[in-house]
Amino acid sequence: MTTVIGVDVGGTFTDLVLHDAATGEIRVAKQPTTPSAPERGVLAAVDAAVPPELLARCRHFVHGTTVGLNALLERRGATVGLITTAGFRDVLEIRRGDRDDPYDLFWTPPPPLVPRRLRLEVAERVAADGSVVRDLEPEDVRRAAETFAAEGVDAVAIVLMNSYANPAHEARAAELLRQAGFAGPVSLSHEVSGEYREYERTCTTVVDAFVRHRMGPYLHNLDHELRARGFAGELLVTRSGGGALALAEAAARPFETILSGPVAGAAATARLAASLGPSLGMGTAVAADVGGTSFDTALIEDGRLPLLYQGEVVGLPLQSPWVDVRSVGAGGS
Repeated sequence: MTTVIGVDVGGTFTDLVLHDAATGEIRVAKQPTTPSAPERGVLAAVDAAVPPELLARCRHFVHGTTVGLNALLERRGATVGLITTAGFRDVLEIRRGDRDDPYDLFWTPPPPLVPRRLRLEVAERVAADGSVVRDLEPEDVRRAAETFAAEGVDAVAIVLMNSYANPAHEARAAELLRQAGFAGPVSLSHEVSGEYREYERTCTTVVDAFVRHRMGPYLHNLDHELRARGFAGELLVTRSGGGALALAEAAARPFETILSGPVAGAAATARLAASLGPSLGMGTAVAADVGGTSFDTALIEDGRLPLLYQGEVVGLPLQSPWVDVRSVGAGGS
């Protein structure tokens, strides 16, 4: 019989629930979230509610978090630089050329996560079929690295035209960036998304770079401290599309954890609606999660999670499987 621990990190509080399968015991804890180092709030909850012998028996530590979502809502993430194909510098601002609200005369799109001075072009071109039209110019990448160093860039997104069909230029650009001395996180669009549609792929890769700088160290620090306390099980992070990611995958693909916390609540609501719906006539329900930074809702119909193939948060599209949770917060809706 094993112990399972669930933790949710919100903008204000960090909540923990422990279930000991051997005894049926349930323990709960609530601690203030520590935004500068979220793992400290999680560890404080663990120390308050989980004795060492129970932690040692824990098989799964399931972790939901709004760290990525709150970073986007508050625009408090990495300073991101973008390397893109010459002629595509302004994809993030041009978007699709449409309006989210066609009836609002004063509607303006959210500002890009990367300012124009940090969106740098490199000469290269790959055709839609993956054939190379023009080889990558290494000197352009080296000049971009110099600019990023001067501007204090924390993370870099590399999004080259049609790289989903042939990623060779993106891989080479990352190699040149490292050779030029850049040591921060690098997000490559063919690894993050690997799908066509330049605006959506660019935005998804930039979001990944924006939150990677924070999520990676946070998750690794949490895992290290839990191991030091005797935890020997598996650390899982709930994902925006439902289910969970192993620690290494969550750190490698942090954009998939943007709605980690809210989706966990929606999944629990769907499970409750599916189990009680037939007897109570309540298969349709609304999941609502009121946090200190965002208010998140999802409509559950017939006990099923509403799934999308592409999500959107604070007006930014993400090419990822996505539970349709709508968030309203400091940065938009």
